[in-house]
Amino acid sequence: MTRLDPESSLVAPDQQASVQNNPAVVEEVLSGKETIVSHVGASQYQVGGIAACGLAGLNFVRIVLGRVEEGLDGGRLLEDVLSRRTSDEVISICSRWASNVHLEVEDIFQAMPVFKRSLSLVSSTYGEPSFKRFRAVLSELQSITTYAAVLITRPPEIITCFKLPIDSPTGRQDVFIIFDSHPRTNHPDGAGLIVNTSLDATAAHLENLLAVDSRVLADRSLQWQAQLLAQFSAHLFVARAPTMNGVKELTEAVLESSLVALGLHTEVSDLKFQNSNLSRERQSVERELDELKDKYRSIQRRLDAATKRPCAQCSQKHSPPSSRKSTTNHPESQPLSGPSRLPASSPTPLSALEYFSSPANIIGSPPSSESADYLVATQLQIEMDIDRGHLGHSGNAFRSSYAHAVTSKPRDVHMDDYMVAAQLQMDWDRAQQDDASEAQARQREFEAEDALLVAERAALQKEVQAVFECGVCFDKYPEDYVARIPDCTHGFCRDCMKGYVVSKLQDKLYPIFCPICVTDNARVEPGVISDDLVQVLGLNDNQYQILQELQIASLSILLHCRKCKESVFVDRAEYEAAPILVCPLPRCNHAWCKSCQQVIPIDGPKHSCDGSSELEHLMKSRGWKHCPGCKTPFQKSDGCNHMTCMSPGCNTHFCYLCGQSIVRSALQREVRSAVSVHYRRCRLFEDVAEH
Repeated sequence: MTRLDPESSLVAPDQQASVQNNPAVVEEVLSGKETIVSHVGASQYQVGGIAACGLAGLNFVRIVLGRVEEGLDGGRLLEDVLSRRTSDEVISICSRWASNVHLEVEDIFQAMPVFKRSLSLVSSTYGEPSFKRFRAVLSELQSITTYAAVLITRPPEIITCFKLPIDSPTGRQDVFIIFDSHPRTNHPDGAGLIVNTSLDATAAHLENLLAVDSRVLADRSLQWQAQLLAQFSAHLFVARAPTMNGVKELTEAVLESSLVALGLHTEVSDLKFQNSNLSRERQSVERELDELKDKYRSIQRRLDAATKRPCAQCSQKHSPPSSRKSTTNHPESQPLSGPSRLPASSPTPLSALEYFSSPANIIGSPPSSESADYLVATQLQIEMDIDRGHLGHSGNAFRSSYAHAVTSKPRDVHMDDYMVAAQLQMDWDRAQQDDASEAQARQREFEAEDALLVAERAALQKEVQAVFECGVCFDKYPEDYVARIPDCTHGFCRDCMKGYVVSKLQDKLYPIFCPICVTDNARVEPGVISDDLVQVLGLNDNQYQILQELQIASLSILLHCRKCKESVFVDRAEYEAAPILVCPLPRCNHAWCKSCQQVIPIDGPKHSCDGSSELEHLMKSRGWKHCPGCKTPFQKSDGCNHMTCMSPGCNTHFCYLCGQSIVRSALQREVRSAVSVHYRRCRLFEDVAEH
């Protein structure tokens, strides 16, 4: 692969880069070598177009097709495309787009006449970015006989691939030019032009540039917007005939662009005018709202003044005395909320039925204008209380009854007043009873729902798994995760218990005691971690093997036989109880004393570490006798049966035949006398057969 990276400082602004008029580059490309051309500073980021890769790509296609229209082709066209002049001309459009918004290729193509008049969109392809899909796109590009380009979009990047056919001595070859306006690792100082004649190599480059994390494609739980980021679109363009490289075509493009800009300016002006009208309407509505609020406050003040103004005539004629009581059995009603409905001079508030049931109140002149004002004020007060919610559900019924009572034309003023009061009182009591019934019904519903919620909570609490606090790490875990020691009931999480057990196994300590019990000096017998508990902790094979060895060692002991040179485990209890050890191997049967390690014959006499048992067995088998005084063994070779112990200080005389002591004395006369007496009943001379 050949990489050309000419320095911009070595090339004049009106000259081409070092690849211009350099047939060696064309020869290398046609020979199959991959070439990367990059010009320092010729990048969309250098000129400020952060999101202008789509503009740069379409501009690259337009300029190259313009070079074709000017008459360049083959190697000369390739040299011009790779020149610094072309790169600067392509990138210059990016400086005019300072927005961070990424534009789609189709949007740019449809919105800009300079591209719409010079390019023609042949087809569009969509799919997941892969080598196979990119190769299919390039194959479609290669199938077009003339110059063509494809703009591949994988948000947020747009890469351009231009197909340039060149006639060579070996035949017609298609050169693929990948234009990347972003700096990359293989062209870090500017935009890159990757030139290749291999379709597969070009597809591999596109796959590398537009790679997507496979996890994005596999995760179907992502939103559809995120899934779109893992898709690509390919737009295939060719030159529109005739192209717009002349002055006339450029003038028409500028005129069309100006008309589009004028249309947009008109739309903006219209939107501003609509916004101004809406602002004025909003201000007018706000003023009307303020006027309505002022009017409402004025009516409220008038209503408050009317309800507080006393009625002189009513206070003189209709005020019941304080000692007067109701003569009816009708229940008392609750007073209405808000200002009092009775005249201000009434000493005690009475219900309407109590007030009008008194003869003194219903006898008098017809209601005056002040009484009418009072009724109007009362009606307004009822309306206000209903609006404020003071009368509850009974307000509507009370208002309708009151309105019907005060608007109906009475036959007799005083009787009608009484009837109105009675009707109002009954309606009021009925409304209160309805409210009480409804309140009781709602209370019962609330209690039933509350009982149901309490039962559900109790059921959920039973289903909720209990938690415990580990005594080592002090973290809380579900009860199923506890490793509890049966002896002491101390519980730990399985991780802490496993770490503790593994440390003890590494130290070859068994049995393993509870870590809390061993620190409690008052506890006599600490809890022991059982083997069943250890097995559920998840030990590895090596740790489990150590545990088995320690378990075997706790119940057995290794026994080594000196005869067969083998070692074998035997039961510890049997080993500790048995004084004589026998090799358990079937062909050995070697026995020895555990205390003195002396070999013991299987069919021999009883063993004693000091040899006394063996000596006793030998004396019995040989017919030897013990001295009754000092137990010194004796063997008679010949002579009489009178034996004298020669042990120092013993002086015992005994009979060898019967083994009885004759006398223990050093005096000869005592010895002769005792011997004479003994052998009167025993034989002095009688041989004892030796065995």
